[in-house]
Amino acid sequence: MTTDHTTPAESLKVFTNGIIDYAGLFPPASLELGQAFHNFVYYAQAEYSWMLGKFIIPARRLEELAALMADMEVTQFIPLSVIGSGGSTALEFESAFNSDLSMINDFLQVHGDIFSVDAYETRLPVDVFEKETNHELIELMKMVSGGLEQALAKQTPVFFEASLPAEYEPVIIRAVESIASINKGCGFKLRTGGTEPKAFPAPEVIAFSIMTCCEFTVPMKCTAGLHHPIRHYNEEVQAEMHGFLNVFAAGILAYTENLDEAELVEVLMDDDPFGFEFTEEGLVYNEMNVPNEEIRRAREEFMLSYGSCSFDDPIEDLKILELL
Repeated sequence: MTTDHTTPAESLKVFTNGIIDYAGLFPPASLELGQAFHNFVYYAQAEYSWMLGKFIIPARRLEELAALMADMEVTQFIPLSVIGSGGSTALEFESAFNSDLSMINDFLQVHGDIFSVDAYETRLPVDVFEKETNHELIELMKMVSGGLEQALAKQTPVFFEASLPAEYEPVIIRAVESIASINKGCGFKLRTGGTEPKAFPAPEVIAFSIMTCCEFTVPMKCTAGLHHPIRHYNEEVQAEMHGFLNVFAAGILAYTENLDEAELVEVLMDDDPFGFEFTEEGLVYNEMNVPNEEIRRAREEFMLSYGSCSFDDPIEDLKILELL
């Protein structure tokens, strides 16, 4: 990373505090585990460490991480977000979850002095949404949340992702409503991009997700596609890529200013690189002013983080915008 040339405004630091969960293992970076982990350790000690959240790793690769630790000396504490193995059916999902728990326990028994599992992320099986009621969906969520709480001796946030069909509204509503009903600090995980155009949801999908999570007071995290601050067309992917400033500003404004769905779509589609103004006192957008304390509250309670395979790209782009 290059040397910074601008002192970041306090509101930007609040806005981006812990915002990036580092997913260097995942596409398009697809780094080897050793390189990705070394990167995380470096970022955690580097100039913009305040932007760094957790290290994202699939449960099935914890054994590989344990082997890596035999040749490393790490003195800092490492927070993990573990990606569940999942399953296409509820039965497969339950079996995979029990296996994940075993792998997590085995890892922490040896390395629990420097690692903590602070979140678990998993995609819900499609068949639970084929049921007429949410009963099986809720029971599955309780199994995951309760199993982690018992194994880790603490309430651990679980972020549930749902595969979204063309008619996405009922699936989002059912998933978020069920998360709210178990009341265990769990959240909704929204996929905001990928390596091909169809992986990028329309702004309306993101806006609807934000509105639904607001309505049920369910926190959100995002994953994929948010490497850059502002919405733009990416020639390499051949798609309109969402900006992390757009998405998180939309969530914060929904949470603090009660923006409706149409207004959120406008925020999400704003491609003006100077449309989001960060001052010492707060975020200014379209004559709305969100004070730092409100940004902090929204980030802590609602718009939590996003997974990114790059930590450098967001920082370099913020420098280009002269925000860093």
